[in-house]
Amino acid sequence: MKYREQSEEGQVPFDWRGRMPFAPIVLSFLAVVVWLVFILLFALYWSTGFNLFQDVIVTIVSLLVMGLLVGLMWVVWGMRFAKPSKA
Repeated sequence: MKYREQSEEGQVPFDWRGRMPFAPIVLSFLAVVVWLVFILLFALYWSTGFNLFQDVIVTIVSLLVMGLLVGLMWVVWGMRFAKPSKA
């Protein structure tokens, strides 16, 4: 379906031209790479004083923080281009 082509119900789909989420996609990919590098460095150098339980907690908390930051970035992007409701 083209950008301004009508669907079977007669609705015009959202026009994505100029609004592609390139920045959030790239930043999401970079966040995953940075998280993996952090976990690798943590496992190799910084986790010597921690036990296994503490290592798992650091991994889970860092994953949650990264997920919250990436999710917040996507919410901000989505709200920037949200259409106002007609209700």
